[in-house]
Amino acid sequence: MSQGFRADRNALSQAASRAHEHADRVERHSRNLDAGTRGRVLGRGKLGRIVDKAVRPVIDSMIGDMSKAMAGGHRSIGRGLEITKKNLDDAEKAVQKGFKGAGTSLSGEKIKLEPGQSVPGRKPLRQLYHRRIDERVDELESQGHGVGRHLRVTDQQLKDRLGTPVMQGPAGAQTVARHPVTGYVQSTNKIDPLHGPDAKTNLSPPDLYYDADKGAPNRHKCDSYSTAFKDNESFVYADQYARSKLDPTRTDRQVVEFSPQEAWGPGGHAGRFRGYYIDPQNPLNHDGSINYKDVNFKDATIKAVYEPDGNGGHKLHTMFPEPAFKHNRHRHQGL
Repeated sequence: MSQGFRADRNALSQAASRAHEHADRVERHSRNLDAGTRGRVLGRGKLGRIVDKAVRPVIDSMIGDMSKAMAGGHRSIGRGLEITKKNLDDAEKAVQKGFKGAGTSLSGEKIKLEPGQSVPGRKPLRQLYHRRIDERVDELESQGHGVGRHLRVTDQQLKDRLGTPVMQGPAGAQTVARHPVTGYVQSTNKIDPLHGPDAKTNLSPPDLYYDADKGAPNRHKCDSYSTAFKDNESFVYADQYARSKLDPTRTDRQVVEFSPQEAWGPGGHAGRFRGYYIDPQNPLNHDGSINYKDVNFKDATIKAVYEPDGNGGHKLHTMFPEPAFKHNRHRHQGL
C-alpha cells in the first residue's frame, strides 16, 4: 500500500477476470433491479465487466473489503489503492471509456430497465461513497474517543484543549512557565473536546476542566500539541491501514505507529491534518490573548491505539497525528 494508486486502464482490463467473483459486492449497490437484470448489468456480461473492473475497487476498499481482496491475491486491482475524489473521477472515466470502446449500450446487452430502476452512475457513486465514509466514522466514534477528540472538533476546540498558560513569579513581574526539558509552554484548565463545542457555555469550572471520559476529579490532559485529522476520508483510511498492521494472534491492547507515506504512498500529506500549539517564544499577544501557532506536519507520524472489543477483535480507542518536534520548535528551546 505504500506505492499509492494511479488508474491503469490496461491493468484494470487484465484484472477483469479476477473481479468477476466480486460482482456480488457491486451488485449490492444497484437500486431496485430484478434478479435477471442484475445478472446482465453487474454479472459476467460485457457491461458487467466494464462496470465491475472500474467501480469495484473504489467501492470495496473503503467499506472494509480492501484488505480481504488483497489477502486473496488481487493486488493487481487493490494494491496501493487510495480512495479520494480523484480516484472516483478515474473510475467514472474508465467506465465511460469502456462503454465507448466496446460499443456497449443497455439495449445492446438486451437490458431493459423498468421505471425506477438504474445502474450505478456518477451521482449515486459519490453519494454512496460519502455515505459509507460517514457511516464508518459513526461506527468508529462509538468505539472510543478518537473521532471526538481528533476529527469532529472545531479549531476553537483544538485551541481550548491546550488550556491557558501557567504564570509564575512575583506579582507585576510574572512570566509564562515552560517545561524544563522541552521548553514548551506549561498550561492548565484544558477543555476536553468531548464536552462539545458549547462547553464553555454549558459548563462552569471545575466541571469544564474535567476529563469527559473519566469524570471528576480527573482533569483533562493534553500534550504540547492539539491535533486532528482534517476530513473523514483521511481518518477512515488511516484506521483501515492501521488495522492491517494489527497482530491477529494478540487479543490485548495494541499500538500502531506509522508514517503518512506508509499509508498513502510517497509525497507530502500534511494537508490531511490540522492542529495548534502555544508559541513557546511569544505565548501571549499584546492584548493578553494566547498566541497559537499552526502545527507543521512535515515528517509527522500517526498513532492508533486499539483495545480488545470483547469478541476477539479490536476497537479503535484513539488515533491522532503526532508532529515532529524539529519542525515545531524555536531555536531557543535548545533541543
